[in-house]
Formats: sequence, C-alpha cells, structure tokens
Amino acid sequence: MDELSLQWTPAHGPMRKFVFKPQSEGEYPWARIEFELCESQWQEVGIEYLDKVSFVSDDSEGSVPSCVQTYLEEGDIDE
Repeated sequence: MDELSLQWTPAHGPMRKFVFKPQSEGEYPWARIEFELCESQWQEVGIEYLDKVSFVSDDSEGSVPSCVQTYLEEGDIDE
C-alpha cells in the first residue's frame, strides 16, 4: 500500500495534513507524519511511529462504522 494523506484547514491557523507512510525498515511498519503549510511549503512538525493503521467510516446515523485495517506484509513496499 502506498502512503495516504489527510489534509484540512483548521478554523484558526495554517492548513495541516497527516501523511501515513509505510516504513520498509525499522521497528514499526507505519509512520504518521504531520505537516503545516508555511509560506506555500509543507513543513514537517511531528512524526509518530505506528504498529497498524485503521480507517473507519460512519456515513449515516445509527450505523455501525465500517473499519479497514491495513497490515504491511513483506514485499508490499516497492523499493
């Protein structure tokens, strides 16, 4: 799986984004990297290493959220 991004504009402050990036080496299979838009350039402001990444969607009231978990298997990353 390739990296995934989530971008938003907060009510106060610059535009931000999270990038969930698979790691081919190291102890953890994923990194969540936080960026902030500064003078038309994305600047890294934080990083957290993750065991797994899940995506949850709840599109309607009263429904059970659907959840997709991603697992990094050996050979999943194109080098």
